[in-house]
Amino acid sequence: MEIAVDLMSAPSHPIYMTHRTYRWTLPAPLLAGLLLAACGDDAPREPVPYEELPELQPGDDGFYELRYGPAEVEIDGRRFCLRTYNGLVNGPTIRVPKGQDRRLHLRLRNEFTRPEFREIASMMGHGAHTCHDFNITNLHGHGLHVQPNFATDDPADPCAGEGCVDGRYLGDNVLHEVGAGEVAAYRWDLDEDGVHHEGTDWYHPHVHGSTAIQVMDGAAGPLIIEGDIDAIPRIARARERVMMLTQIAIDHENTRPLADGEACTEDNLSVHDFLAVETLRATLVNGKRLPKIVTPPGQVERWRMIYGGSPDEMGMKLHVARDPRCDDFERTPLETTQIARDGVTLPRFYRSDTVWVSPGYRADVLVKMPDEAQTLCLVGRRPNDILGSVIAIVAVDPAAGEPTETELPDEAEIAAVAPPVTWPGTIDGQPAEIGCDTLTDIDQKLVLLVPTPGQSPPDLSMDVSLAACDPADAHHTIDPDAPVCLCPDPNISCRRFDDRRAWGYRADRLMTVGVPERWEIRAFDGHPFHIHINPFLVCPNDSNKEPNFAHWRDTMWVQVDDGARDVIMNPRAFTGSFVLHCHKLNHEDEGMMELVEICDPADSDCLCLGTDAMGECIPQSGCFDDDLQCQFARAATDAYPAPPAPDPGLCGG
Repeated sequence: MEIAVDLMSAPSHPIYMTHRTYRWTLPAPLLAGLLLAACGDDAPREPVPYEELPELQPGDDGFYELRYGPAEVEIDGRRFCLRTYNGLVNGPTIRVPKGQDRRLHLRLRNEFTRPEFREIASMMGHGAHTCHDFNITNLHGHGLHVQPNFATDDPADPCAGEGCVDGRYLGDNVLHEVGAGEVAAYRWDLDEDGVHHEGTDWYHPHVHGSTAIQVMDGAAGPLIIEGDIDAIPRIARARERVMMLTQIAIDHENTRPLADGEACTEDNLSVHDFLAVETLRATLVNGKRLPKIVTPPGQVERWRMIYGGSPDEMGMKLHVARDPRCDDFERTPLETTQIARDGVTLPRFYRSDTVWVSPGYRADVLVKMPDEAQTLCLVGRRPNDILGSVIAIVAVDPAAGEPTETELPDEAEIAAVAPPVTWPGTIDGQPAEIGCDTLTDIDQKLVLLVPTPGQSPPDLSMDVSLAACDPADAHHTIDPDAPVCLCPDPNISCRRFDDRRAWGYRADRLMTVGVPERWEIRAFDGHPFHIHINPFLVCPNDSNKEPNFAHWRDTMWVQVDDGARDVIMNPRAFTGSFVLHCHKLNHEDEGMMELVEICDPADSDCLCLGTDAMGECIPQSGCFDDDLQCQFARAATDAYPAPPAPDPGLCGG
């Protein structure tokens, strides 16, 4: 059967965009799979009891111990051997009580005994293949404002045990790699730059090339930082549920459940196929498929929702059921109230009938249950599941007891504890109150998340196999045959993370500590932009998916239909290196990432790649003289939205 799909997401020109009609001849099994994806998964299933993830407690030495390794887990009545934290899907919840000068000590143990090198590839497997160790790992605190490289030295708390690096604790260091059999010691000083904002965050691995497969296996867990909002009486009395939403490839054709009596070892892991990230996968809640929540009538519930899925964005709606199993439900969804996004309290309520999330998002949602017994259905809709699938069932039942709280808090109570959306600073050396009102006074920098134009469409009738690979191929090198005047696939601002590392660049993007920057972030085919260490201020916009008033975020969906997103970066307190990337984790693994460095204004080694003929600083984000692709990328980005001017010295002609 032949299907024609007309794709166009932006005005076409030869650098940034193409307008094509793809004609794909689909084999019958693939067509059946696509029809299933379009119609939702209608296979009848019995719900399972909703369960919270266990809370991890520190050991006698004060360390939270995370063990990364193979473990047998049961999902949907089948046994799988997955890469996990502490033998769980998902990892245990780490909860940090309200306080000051809080230091989170963590020890990560990699319990694998050997590497496992396998291929990944862009363009649904039809692009260039690269080789990565799926068993190497590390740890990222998604949403934290802490030191990016190493924790600040403190003679009263030296790093002297297992996992220290040159006698130091790691900060939120995603450039450090923890190989098989190795240990890493982290110290996240939450309140080093003032009391850390409270909120719903999470932790997960972040080794380039292996992040998607590890998170897809369920190696991710909630990280809850408590603060003033949690002491508001009606928040404190609400029924809190921490919901880790992930999508493990339990139904993929290349996923192999454990046979009866078969033990789980690193030799028989169930998930190896990187391409499974691209397929429709059930959304699990705390590792459970179709959990059932039982709650009293009138109960106010606080749902801390963490979307650890990838690569699909998802709109979640709460519908009144027409039957106890949610086989059918009313079309009109109920309204819910969001009080926080991305671990930061909102300055006002955001009421909507949809909790819209993209990979990496968190949303704190208040739900007031109906006053009479009934069943509600939490339904998630994704691009490849447009009719939606039931994620969870909510049974509103008087037998659940008396509600602990029946009224929402006052909006003013929430606003009073939200972080301000303006702050004192300087613009062009002059004192100013930084915020959305001064947005246009700040110099603008452009971040483009662009597709690769001019590529032939992938032939989906071809089978693609991503196999084990030679460790010798795991080190990325410069490809002398790569086209100079074409943006690599995938890329940020026409550059690819791996290529910049092969050239030996220290950084891809620079900021100076304490100096605000205005970033215009644009994407064409839709990407969740995420940056580590410092949240950014989102200014009012026309989005119909999420809050369109000024508020703080660390992850944000960007696509052409929404226009450019103007945000203000506030690089507070900490210098050092970290990353920004697309949080579709397979895109990040394939190279859609930049290395960011925040420099002290007096540190010329940090700021300058070298000097030009006039003795002026060439920024570290610049180009070597012989790196022609970098020079083309700079020209293409500077010329946006027009194509770059012809340059025979770069591109010939």
